[in-house]
Amino acid sequence: MTDPRSTAATRWLAGAVVLAILALGANPARKAFVRALVGRDGQVPMDMSLGTSSGAGLPEAKHVRVVLLDGLEAAAASGLPALSEVCAAGQELRVDVGFPTVSLPVQAALWTGRTQQQSGLQYRATQLEAPPAGASPAQVADSVALAESHPEIVRSFGFASTRPDPSRDPEDPEAWRAEFPDHAIAAVASTSRLVHVHVLRVDEAGHASGAASPAYAEAVRGADELLGRMRAVGPADALWVVLADHGHRPAGGHGGEEPEIRVVRACVAGPGIAPSTSIASIHLADLARALADALGAKLPSDARGRAWTDALADPAPGATLPHPGPLRVAIAAVLVVLALVLGVRSDRSRGWRALPWALLLALAGVAVMHGWPTLSDPPVFAPRGLQLWLACVPAAVLALGLGLAGQPARAQLVPALGLLAAALVLCRAPEVWLLPGLGLGEAGPPLMPRWSATVSVLFVVVRSIAEGAALAWLLRPLVQRVRARARARR
Repeated sequence: MTDPRSTAATRWLAGAVVLAILALGANPARKAFVRALVGRDGQVPMDMSLGTSSGAGLPEAKHVRVVLLDGLEAAAASGLPALSEVCAAGQELRVDVGFPTVSLPVQAALWTGRTQQQSGLQYRATQLEAPPAGASPAQVADSVALAESHPEIVRSFGFASTRPDPSRDPEDPEAWRAEFPDHAIAAVASTSRLVHVHVLRVDEAGHASGAASPAYAEAVRGADELLGRMRAVGPADALWVVLADHGHRPAGGHGGEEPEIRVVRACVAGPGIAPSTSIASIHLADLARALADALGAKLPSDARGRAWTDALADPAPGATLPHPGPLRVAIAAVLVVLALVLGVRSDRSRGWRALPWALLLALAGVAVMHGWPTLSDPPVFAPRGLQLWLACVPAAVLALGLGLAGQPARAQLVPALGLLAAALVLCRAPEVWLLPGLGLGEAGPPLMPRWSATVSVLFVVVRSIAEGAALAWLLRPLVQRVRARARARR
């Protein structure tokens, strides 16, 4: 006959092991997820359609000048004198740069017309081994690109000449930065057909201090002043394209798909551009097509950009963003419902008290402290997840209290795990992790707007609830013994 005390001890030990695995393993699992998210290139299947295009493209231009003001959010760009002068002379745009909003992948879309999902360049920050096939700069014999810093970006797209050049420019970044404006102005004034100037001071200030900081505002003013100086010396017949590659959060950060980061102000003026007082919305793939037409370049066959007149006529909002798809959404919904039902049924005798209050409190804490999860928020990528964990401390305390009150640990943990599993499905994690191991496809990033950030947060939520539940599980026998002694004394 089995000893009841032995059975109870075995169950208690098994429960302690499971809770310890969840509490201690959630953060390493989160780290592995984040590494896969930002450390892998790879195409992301998507249903993208910008519609058919039969309108007129831009005519070829003798000179093209492309100025990219890295990190300049649309709100900060709205009142800049030099930028507004370009808009007033031609067409003001709101350009959807696609997802993720990361500099090198966005510039790859600008020069090839292929979105980040098509190119497979996602969170890539290092120089490409070779220019992408069909990149416009590689098709212009005298193309020139200058970068205020991070020259690995402009060196990735086949420009005939890039600066800083180790053979003639200062190796010291600060010395080059001091010389950069003069070299940029000289390049713009040259006879080169294509000149690209990458201004990075705004992005650097955004990362260091945030878009709401005085340092960011000062960098914005300096970038616009430099633009004005370049405009003053540029060829009279030049086509000017001035844009940003992404914005910044008020506290700094980018990478997500939120409109204030993803949609930037751009201005195009010169041959073939009819001055307009209206603001048009287009996609970066459309602008890439316009640049290629102006340069007489041939983009890759799968580039989806539309002819200039067609792009101006149809904003097609969000058309280049990847999305989970109806089947994936249905599977995720089933997982959430099943987890909620199982969690509530495990403690149904308590009525409304059986609801996953710890999970709800954790989600509320994250929302209050960080807002809706986004890949633009640096804590989403932080290795220890400390800022997210602090937002979940009240939920861990509640899970501890509920556990000591006798609630089964699974009442709080199963709904949290179900929500995590659903988010993993929505961001493609199962096939990214499992199918390559079975020889079915290649490993890629588990990348999807919002849901990838949500997975990172939910790992921390599960960890926090598991920590509270584990502590309650360990303390419950002691609490029960104390209560029994207290009753015996009465």
